[in-house]
Amino acid sequence: MHQSGGKANRPEKRDRHQTPVQVVQPSPPTVPWPRAKESTKAREAYRFLNPYNFVRYLPPPDIPETDPDAQLLGRCPPPPHDRYVGLTGRITCTLEAVTPLFIADSHDVQSTTILLADNREVQHKNYRFFQYDGQDAIPATSLRGMIRALFETVTNSPFSVFNGEERLEYRIDPIESKRFKPGIVLSLPDGDQPGVIALCEEATIGAYHEDRNLNVLHGDWRCGETAYAVLSTAKNGVKKVEALAREQDKNRLLKYNKPLVKGWVKITGRTIETKRNERFFYFKEGAPAKAKHVHFDAEREADFNAVLQAQLHERRDDFHSQGQSDRLASGNLVYVELEPDQKTVRNIALAKVARLRYRHSIGDLLPEHLKPSEEYERLDIASRVFGWVRATPAEDRKDRVAYAGRVRFSHAVLIDDKGVYAEPMPLAVLGSPKPTTTLFYLRKKDGEWSEEERKRPGSATTIGYDGPNQLRGRKFYRHHGNSLNRLEYERAGQRRDHQNRTVRGVRVPGNVFQFTIDFHNLAPVELGALLWTLSLGEEKCFFRLGYAKPLGFGSVKLTVDQVDLLELSTRYCSLQQSGWRRAEVGKRSEWVAAFAQAMQRCYGQSLDRLPHITDLLALLRDPVPPLPIHYPRTDVHPDPEGKNFEWFVANKVKSNKMADAGPNLVLEEPGDEQGLPLLTKEKE
Repeated sequence: MHQSGGKANRPEKRDRHQTPVQVVQPSPPTVPWPRAKESTKAREAYRFLNPYNFVRYLPPPDIPETDPDAQLLGRCPPPPHDRYVGLTGRITCTLEAVTPLFIADSHDVQSTTILLADNREVQHKNYRFFQYDGQDAIPATSLRGMIRALFETVTNSPFSVFNGEERLEYRIDPIESKRFKPGIVLSLPDGDQPGVIALCEEATIGAYHEDRNLNVLHGDWRCGETAYAVLSTAKNGVKKVEALAREQDKNRLLKYNKPLVKGWVKITGRTIETKRNERFFYFKEGAPAKAKHVHFDAEREADFNAVLQAQLHERRDDFHSQGQSDRLASGNLVYVELEPDQKTVRNIALAKVARLRYRHSIGDLLPEHLKPSEEYERLDIASRVFGWVRATPAEDRKDRVAYAGRVRFSHAVLIDDKGVYAEPMPLAVLGSPKPTTTLFYLRKKDGEWSEEERKRPGSATTIGYDGPNQLRGRKFYRHHGNSLNRLEYERAGQRRDHQNRTVRGVRVPGNVFQFTIDFHNLAPVELGALLWTLSLGEEKCFFRLGYAKPLGFGSVKLTVDQVDLLELSTRYCSLQQSGWRRAEVGKRSEWVAAFAQAMQRCYGQSLDRLPHITDLLALLRDPVPPLPIHYPRTDVHPDPEGKNFEWFVANKVKSNKMADAGPNLVLEEPGDEQGLPLLTKEKE
């Protein structure tokens, strides 16, 4: 109900000495969790859908200069806030949960200490549903984020949240490691002087063989430590160390009646289960002065340090390699890849199966018209409606760097309480996004990758960020519908540790919330775009909201109940009239039609046939085909350890022989998906 102001609407004053009345909220009804559904498919026939896919973006709009509505779909100055020049009012919406719904609260987080099998103590977190004034609610920020993401997609607006400067890392395929040569850093770049690395030879040192007689590396050797070795040649022509000793113990090697070779032990640790050897670096002629010298610049040094720092800090839990220092330094034992001139270093790596940094950033693969707005006078429609903050510092302090949005969301309050699930639920492990999975996140700019492009070595410049590719689109988590399965969202064995979270008070399907969106100074085509987005529920689509969306939580049906307009002339010219009036359905349809027609004039096709809309509808409707939905893995049943990476390892294997390569599967287009198969990592 809208208030017109005045004394009659003011709340009565409370005696400041009066004791506040404590209202005890009744407990919501409780419902048992559904049972898990076991698959009856044989492993070979089993297919599944990935929890996310991408909505394609459109090319830049072709905006007629004499079309004011179409102009608003491009970049233009925003309207002022100090006067009324458009439509002002309120949209009232209801939101009904159709799958389990959970919004985490930052208060009352319970933490339990868990002792792992390796005797490490970790913390397991347990969260409650978000509360406002003591009642379950949905925060306005969550609603705003959900609707803005959809609005940006529908209007083909730039990405508002986008870290375009980031350069990702990748690990080369083992077959590519043959390009890397061992070397010792002699000096670092200094001004105009490049850094120098002396190329050397290497021999294997048995270290992790099950047959201990094959192991030569014993004791507490450190990476980079000077050593003396007795070398021999294996049947495959590879040099190997027969015996190893420090300088003070080298006389015990004389019994081998072979020359002693001075060098350095290169230890990276048992980074994979199949690793058996470490390395021994040495100079063939005995001195670095006689070795071939190659040169590198400060950029290569910076790339090496960036990868190393990420391994030491961001991935410290799963980084087990040993190193000589926390930055590249003289005396470091490294592997280098050379440019075609064989004199200049292209990449420096800690290990032979190298982790490297792409030359291009994520932003290099995003078309210019989809990059965030940087100028106040050229804001896209989403920035003008929802607000904008300049991402980069302004050179002139007088430049405008922000614009307040013209929509304001309320919290969503519970109006029909259907209850919560009775027991807390330990959820399956939810990992972070993996944009380095380029077969999923990228697509070729022109056409599709050929089988050879996907499977051959050198993927960084074919299917990676350094290739002729672009970002696949906008990432969306699909609606699970009848494919929702406790088998997928509950942690196998109900395990609780630092990798997963427990949630309590999860709202069951059927709970209904209500919220409002106040809008200010919107043009009819802008209001039409917002209403079209909010009306996706009429297209049998379900919005995705809250926590655990990859597991199937958070599908909601959104309905626009009413639209009210505020007529300012009536409000300010009358003491009796509030100025509020209900917008008829026909008028709402006019605004929606104005937007749809403007989109058609900009992109040459009716809105419902544009590829970004067909993709979006496919992901937000009930899945077709109705396959299980989960992250790629190696078995029909979820792995308690969450080792989903083994599927990706098996998928991306490269080889010059197509038959020896992995399948290198890509994500199928939404609406055309047949499902992905289970893959097993082959033992090396």
